[in-house]
Amino acid sequence: MIKELLFIIIIAALLGYIIFLNIQLAKKNIFIESTVKRLSGIEKNWSADEMKRFLYEIRKVHDYHSLLTDKLFEERSMNFLLENEKDSRIYIHYTKEENDALNILKDGFRFEETFYKTALPVSGDRLDLLIKHNGRKSFGDYVIILCLSDKIISHYAAEMDRNRLRSFSVENVLTENAPFRDDNSELVYVLSPRFVKGIINHRTGEITRNPVFNPLYDSPNFEKNIEMLKAGEIT
Repeated sequence: MIKELLFIIIIAALLGYIIFLNIQLAKKNIFIESTVKRLSGIEKNWSADEMKRFLYEIRKVHDYHSLLTDKLFEERSMNFLLENEKDSRIYIHYTKEENDALNILKDGFRFEETFYKTALPVSGDRLDLLIKHNGRKSFGDYVIILCLSDKIISHYAAEMDRNRLRSFSVENVLTENAPFRDDNSELVYVLSPRFVKGIINHRTGEITRNPVFNPLYDSPNFEKNIEMLKAGEIT
């Protein structure tokens, strides 16, 4: 009798485990179908390598529910994010606190030494965006959108090249005020708030627009920054 009862318990446990595995498989299938639908219009043009990258990202993800409910890839969010793609360079930065995000909107984007340390370039390549988003979304729900006109970038890149300032990036001069040293003696730059387009909460889909956003903004201070770099006043 005991052996029969033990046998029944083992069978029941195995059946339960099989059901559990089927549920997990179904979740994965739903996730894949949903994600591909969200990326509709580009997956048919993916190369074999791009598909491998996409599948690799899926294997890395464990919280399928969060991806299924992520709002960044919804049409409204994507339209806002990529609206200026044709004639501008677009970057994203993640932050946890809403107040920090609003301060960036108001005061500009702070970065130490290198702009590209926390600002990721993005484009209409949604697979690339998916990979970058999955890698950075743990840094916060608030996605800061930075946008700089190609015209402004080209102009100041040429000016810096003419003045042999090749050890600095263009973003180092697109600041309203001179850089300063923080408590760790790191040189801190503040990109003008005019280049901060807005904020997307990738969990809720809420969009906050910056009323002073202007990717073509050109300040007399930018030329002054170049002169300061030439004079060695910024090192």
